Amino acid sequence: MTRALRDGNVAVGACAISFPGAVAAQIFGRAGFSFYYFDMEHSALSIDAVAPIATAAKHAGIVPIAGPSGIADFLISRPLDNGAMGVIVPHVTTRAETELIVNACLYAPQGTRGLLNFGALTDFEMADPAEWVSAINRETLVAVKVEGEAGINNIDAIASVPGLSAILIGPGDLSASLGIPGAPLDHPRMKEAVEAMLAACERNGIAGGPHVSDKASLATWVERGARFFSYSFDGAMLLDGAHQAVCQTRDVVGARLL
Repeated sequence: MTRALRDGNVAVGACAISFPGAVAAQIFGRAGFSFYYFDMEHSALSIDAVAPIATAAKHAGIVPIAGPSGIADFLISRPLDNGAMGVIVPHVTTRAETELIVNACLYAPQGTRGLLNFGALTDFEMADPAEWVSAINRETLVAVKVEGEAGINNIDAIASVPGLSAILIGPGDLSASLGIPGAPLDHPRMKEAVEAMLAACERNGIAGGPHVSDKASLATWVERGARFFSYSFDGAMLLDGAHQAVCQTRDVVGARLL
C-alpha cells in the first residue's frame, strides 16, 4: 500500500471500532476496501487479538492497519510485531511525537524498532534479517492522525518528518478542539484545517485525507487532492444495512410486521 500511495493512488480503508475482528477483516476484504483499520483506542480490542486479525486480513487480500491506543513505542511496535502492516497513531500534535512514531515503526538505521524476523508478522517463516529489515522499512505504513488545533498549527513540521507515509484527519476530535463539536467537514474552519493538512502533505510528498462517512464527502476531498481515507465504521455500516433490510421487509409485510 505504501508503494501505491507513493505512486499517487488513493487508499480507502474500512474503520473498525464496534467489533474489530478476523471475520470483519475478511468481510471488508471481500468488499474491496484498500485496508482494514482496527482502532485500539476506542474499541475493546486487546493485543492478543491482533495476530488473528492480521492473518485473516492478509488471506483476504486487505492490508491490516492498527490504530494504537496512544503515542508510545511499545503501543506502536507490538501490533506491528503481531502482524499489522502499519499504524495510524492518534492525537499527534508535534514533530517530536511524529519522530517517535517513525522510530517505533522502522528498524535501524532508519528507526529504533527491535528486530523480530520470525512470528505472526512473517507467517512463521524465518526471514533473512537483512532482507526483512529492508522490506519492512520500505513497506510499513507509518501514518499519524491529527485530531486537534495544535496538530494543525504544527502540520508542516509533522508532515516533513522523514519516514512518514500519510496523515489522517480525525474530524470528530478536531471539531471539538476548534470549539465546534460535531461540525461537518464542509464547515469553513474544518475545511480550512483539512486543506492546510493536504497542502503540507503535497509539499512533503506524502498522502493525506480525512475520515469520511459518505460518498459525497469522499468525492469532495478526492477532488481537492486527498488520497488517504478511512470510511465510516463497522457499527454504522451494520446499522445502515440493517435499517435497509427492515425497510425492505416492511415494504413487503406492511402493518403486519412485528
